[in-house]
Amino acid sequence: MPWGKGMVVDEISISSQYHEPTIQLLKFDSGEKLLRFCSYSHGRFSRSPLMIDEKDLRRLGKAIVKG
Repeated sequence: MPWGKGMVVDEISISSQYHEPTIQLLKFDSGEKLLRFCSYSHGRFSRSPLMIDEKDLRRLGKAIVKG
């Protein structure tokens, strides 16, 4: 896993009752790509692990398909 310069090149998110579950595509200078599962809370990036219920997971999946 690269720890260096990289950037978010794509992002899909949904709004839920408590936070905004998000999947980000990260691309690093080496060309390697990773997915980050994260969330935003009150407009701020959350450093906590993403917890998501079945209903919101399905909604997030549909958002990916719509892309």
